[in-house]
Amino acid sequence: MALWMTWELEGVGTASHSQAVESVEEPARWLVGSVERSRRAFEAEWRRRRIMESALRVRAQMLGEGRETVEGGASWSLADEGGVEVRLAVRKEQG
Repeated sequence: MALWMTWELEGVGTASHSQAVESVEEPARWLVGSVERSRRAFEAEWRRRRIMESALRVRAQMLGEGRETVEGGASWSLADEGGVEVRLAVRKEQG
């Protein structure tokens, strides 16, 4: 399945990635890895922890409801109150 994921980290910025993947687990790793790499963007440790906690909540939803939704062919999104927003979409493969 080819997925397109866009995500926004409050106070850091936005990112997107598109790739053919086996499942939603890989995009879930992209999200958490992005938060880990953005560590320098936070002046206060509590803000970094807040974003990571938000990312982990979003990740859990991605692996549940998000996975079911995209496997059914629909887009899925979630905006967490902690500052992380994610959108997953199935990308039509060229062929």
